[in-house]
Amino acid sequence: MSKYKRCPTCGHEASGGIFGGVYIKLHKCNKNGHIFCNECKNGDRCPLCGSDDIWWNYDEAYRDKN
Repeated sequence: MSKYKRCPTCGHEASGGIFGGVYIKLHKCNKNGHIFCNECKNGDRCPLCGSDDIWWNYDEAYRDKN
């Protein structure tokens, strides 16, 4: 299971779903290691450094059920 409950860059959290299992896809900049979601991405570039060398399906941040 992912260590992430939300996007570490913008704080966006997965929402919706009655029984959990709701997640957001996280991406990773291969150049500088930044992790971000679709909400904060800069087109097809890293929102923090602008690199286009991206790992697009790096991890999934699951909603905290508590």
